[in-house]
Amino acid sequence: MPADSLPPASRPGFEALRQKFITGLPARWQEIEQAPDPAARAAALHRLAGAAGSYGYDELGQAARAAERLAADAAGPAFARALADVERLLRQASMA
Repeated sequence: MPADSLPPASRPGFEALRQKFITGLPARWQEIEQAPDPAARAAALHRLAGAAGSYGYDELGQAARAAERLAADAAGPAFARALADVERLLRQASMA
């Protein structure tokens, strides 16, 4: 959601939350990478997908959702590609 679509009084608070989201992206990636099992990895990807969409990072959210659906097959090439997309988009968002 772009901040300019919010009521003017809500924009500073939204931007502060969005900045906190961006600042926390490296920790989110670490949580995904270090997840102890496929279920934990899927849960971390699910949380990222929801938050990314809420802050206007739709492509990142969609990539996280795609990786979440594939997380049970963590050794598969499709999951590896999906996770690489998440990492790439996450890095791009971190630099925004």
